[in-house]
Amino acid sequence: MKHFILLTILFATSISTFAQDLYIRGIVQDAKTGETLIGANVIYGEGQGTVTNFDGKFELKLPQGAYTLNISYVGYTKIEQNILIDQKSIYKEFQMESEVIDEVIIVADVARQRETPVAFTNVLPAKISEELAGKDLPMVLNSTPGVYATQQGGGDGDARITIRGFSQNNIAVMIDGIPVNDMENGWVYWSNWFGLDAIMRSMQVQRGLGISKLALPSVGGTMNIITKGIESEREGTIKQYIDNDGKLQTTLGYSSGLLKKGWGFTLATSYKQGNTWIDETGTKGWFYYFKVDKRWNNHITSLTGFGAPQEHDQRSYKRSIAAYNLEYARNVGIDVDAVDEKGNYIYRPDVNNIGTQYNYHWGTLRRDRYDSNAPLETQNSKINEYHKPQFSIRDSWNVNDKLFFSNTAYLSIGRGGGISPRSSIKNNQLVQDPTNPYYGQTNFQSIYDQNTKTIQTPFGVQEPYDLNYSNSLFVSNNYLAKSSNEHIWYGYLSSIDYTLNPTISISGGIDLRSYKGSHYMTVYDLMGGDYAIDTDDNRMTDSTQHMKKEGDKIYYYEDGFVRYGGAFGQLEYKTGLLTTFINVSTALTGYNKKDYFKQTESGWKNKSSFTIKGGANYNFTERSNVFMNLGYLSKVRPFNSFYSGYTTNFVKNTENERVKAIEIGYSYSSPKFSANFNGYFTQWENKPVNSITDKIEDADGTEVDVIGTIPGMDARHTGIEIDFIYKILHNLEFQGLVSLGDWIWDKKVDNLLMYPTTDGYDRDIPIDTITFDVTGIHVGDAAQTQLGASLRYEPIKGLYLSARTTYFARYYSDYNAESTKGPDGKPKEPWIIPSYNLIDFHTGYRFKFNTLDKITFNVRASVTNVLNTMYISDAKNNSGYIQKQFNEFDAKSAEVFFGAPRRYILSLKITF
Repeated sequence: MKHFILLTILFATSISTFAQDLYIRGIVQDAKTGETLIGANVIYGEGQGTVTNFDGKFELKLPQGAYTLNISYVGYTKIEQNILIDQKSIYKEFQMESEVIDEVIIVADVARQRETPVAFTNVLPAKISEELAGKDLPMVLNSTPGVYATQQGGGDGDARITIRGFSQNNIAVMIDGIPVNDMENGWVYWSNWFGLDAIMRSMQVQRGLGISKLALPSVGGTMNIITKGIESEREGTIKQYIDNDGKLQTTLGYSSGLLKKGWGFTLATSYKQGNTWIDETGTKGWFYYFKVDKRWNNHITSLTGFGAPQEHDQRSYKRSIAAYNLEYARNVGIDVDAVDEKGNYIYRPDVNNIGTQYNYHWGTLRRDRYDSNAPLETQNSKINEYHKPQFSIRDSWNVNDKLFFSNTAYLSIGRGGGISPRSSIKNNQLVQDPTNPYYGQTNFQSIYDQNTKTIQTPFGVQEPYDLNYSNSLFVSNNYLAKSSNEHIWYGYLSSIDYTLNPTISISGGIDLRSYKGSHYMTVYDLMGGDYAIDTDDNRMTDSTQHMKKEGDKIYYYEDGFVRYGGAFGQLEYKTGLLTTFINVSTALTGYNKKDYFKQTESGWKNKSSFTIKGGANYNFTERSNVFMNLGYLSKVRPFNSFYSGYTTNFVKNTENERVKAIEIGYSYSSPKFSANFNGYFTQWENKPVNSITDKIEDADGTEVDVIGTIPGMDARHTGIEIDFIYKILHNLEFQGLVSLGDWIWDKKVDNLLMYPTTDGYDRDIPIDTITFDVTGIHVGDAAQTQLGASLRYEPIKGLYLSARTTYFARYYSDYNAESTKGPDGKPKEPWIIPSYNLIDFHTGYRFKFNTLDKITFNVRASVTNVLNTMYISDAKNNSGYIQKQFNEFDAKSAEVFFGAPRRYILSLKITF
């Protein structure tokens, strides 16, 4: 916190007064997306003037007087504005309207300043280029109010994001208006989209229910990503990136702009390879993108395709704090030096103090242990490999000034999965000797030796045969398996927009999707043995058929089917000062599951859902506006919530989740200062949860394990958000944000029936009731307090210096809400991780050579976490994977990921 206060004070005291020449300075932007327009003409008098630079900015030095500025740009309506320069220089912002309808902006439901009644933030390519610094795309959004994003385990592409305390599967993500959230669980895997920053035109984050006409899972918010197309200027780019961990990324891109006869195309490709700051987490992958546009008559037809085949090592599981750093553990109150009567450490794990980069998912292996010349391999037990291309064709028909049609068909194909040990690596399977250079790593050699043909024991040579299956082949007790998750998903979106008169417009459409996900596990690497034993396939009757070789399916083999049909309608009323809308959408979702091993199928179960939302924005002055929106969302539960584990049996409670939300806001905008203030209230009801387990005594005093089903959880998320920008000088700006949330569970169940699970009891007859009450206990897994500030300075043309600080606090550890219970039997708050503050520094210089006036060079450098702060970014209480179980809601019961240390990033971009 002290670093945050210090930097804020420095920013606030940066203002100095001195004599200035008189200038007209400003920026020219697209009115809908906020995208800066490069090369726009800014003319005064008899053809005198300038053009906007790479950032869409311009500067004119003029004597005092009255002038008429004419702003023009190809494809946009000209702006003519009278300007008076009197005593001081002025700064102006010009918002240009496109002369042709922007089909992607309409289909993607992009919000507009002083018009759309929702809280939103536009993130432009310039900011992404300056601040992304090689991280996953969601990480740049930590400067957005209400957002908490982390890299989780630190693997490349493994980021997650929460908005207003809602996790990623409750945030709708769209690319050019097409939804990309997984159809079964709602998740977004960012490793599949790593090259999007190369072709991004803009990204908009709408917080809350948003304004999308589709019935999306936008409980926390909506991310709209818009890609480049025919509206772009002709441009080619080459970019090279490198960081201090040795990760390299090369990107090539070209946009043709609008060609003769209405054609246009955009191409991009990117290749990355290297390591992350986490031990042995390499990555490699390439990204491709193409978009071909054709403007004909009143149509624009677009064919788009992109994908990112990749492979990266992961750090999937958190560890206890002491495993990383003993001193940090002491500082958070863990007595890591305490011992029991035998001298054994009580709270210190056997493997400890390795460093925040610690990743136990790797080790070394010599596959021929009797050959000293055999290579020593580095073996990773957590590997993700996937390719999820998406293709779409869209036709947008601007029939006339009043009527617009859009039709989009798309296809997504997913292939790949994750590699991991068939049986979880136990703590005693890690290298325990602190003097060993591989201390703390998985002892793959031990696993391999147990699987190979002979094992030398104190009793002689032991041959690990399983005589039930073979007396000559050797069985692998543990090995690497691959969990494959494949899908084919196709959809169709159709919408119509009609303007009845200058004040009223209506729109409607349909959203159709069909999805098939195939999930199965195969033997990937037998680690020295000849076969593995798996009895999960009921089709196999001969015992020898349970002997599995590499490539054979094991454990589970099932398909999930989702069919979705939605319809929506919207009415919008707009006058000069007031804009209102009301949106109604409904959908029918069908689930079916087929198990090939058990030869069972659930059959289809259909559930309907609907959304109704509306809002109003009122501009009561040229600089101030207020807005309000409210809505009700009935949301079908995710696919897996309908089924009992790996079976095809439907669970009893499949009632919809319900979301009620209301939000109010105020915005002020002027050339020097702009600010947004908003408050929100969201009630989330009937959230799926796990069953609650406990131990009780029966009438005879015997301890019995019991289980009860909670009929859905309720939570209440409220908060306020503030963000602002102050232009201290024309080349110096200060930004700040404040987000204060209060996210709590709001659920009490009296007389919850508890059923026995101990053998000898009738599991269908309850033997006790309990009161379950988590009212007022805070929701975990995201920081509920967020403060931020940044200062950006351009001392000379083409050079910028930027510093940003972000402070996070009141992060309650993730936990299972149904299991929160202290020693007294009452609900207990989860552990709050220490608050932390991060400072990042970015700089860059854009220049041209006299002999190459059409080529622009842009060199950028970033230092993230400048002060090398050690901090916990993710935590969970009482996980089953922690080394020592204490089942308390404190630091010693938490498993964690630490965030990245100081990093250095350098890039060069050439634009031509």
